[in-house]
Amino acid sequence: MRIAVLSGKGGTGKTLLSVNMAAVADKSKYIDCDVEEPNGHLFLKPKEVASEDITVKVPVVDEEKCNGCRICVEFCKFNALAYTGEKLIVFDEICHSCGGCTLFCPEKALSERDRVIGRVE
Repeated sequence: MRIAVLSGKGGTGKTLLSVNMAAVADKSKYIDCDVEEPNGHLFLKPKEVASEDITVKVPVVDEEKCNGCRICVEFCKFNALAYTGEKLIVFDEICHSCGGCTLFCPEKALSERDRVIGRVE
């Protein structure tokens, strides 16, 4: 049997109901997919069986190769790159990880590195 508790207004008791059903049922599996506040684990206290970092690619500048052409800056529609005072600056937090800047750089001055944005446990 599969039971899903979903789609209710906050504070109606969805978590209360679902964790208690999972606690009393033999061989139950509890999956908390609440986007805003997944807190079923606070009640059930499960063992962590696996965890994985979630990463996205962000550009890294090789200042020796960068000639200041600004093609990457013009390409980026999210303004994650800026060229100021003879230096290319990367704003990791607003980069959308499309990789376009690395593809369009004629000097191949941009490479990519992994940036951890979260963890799945």
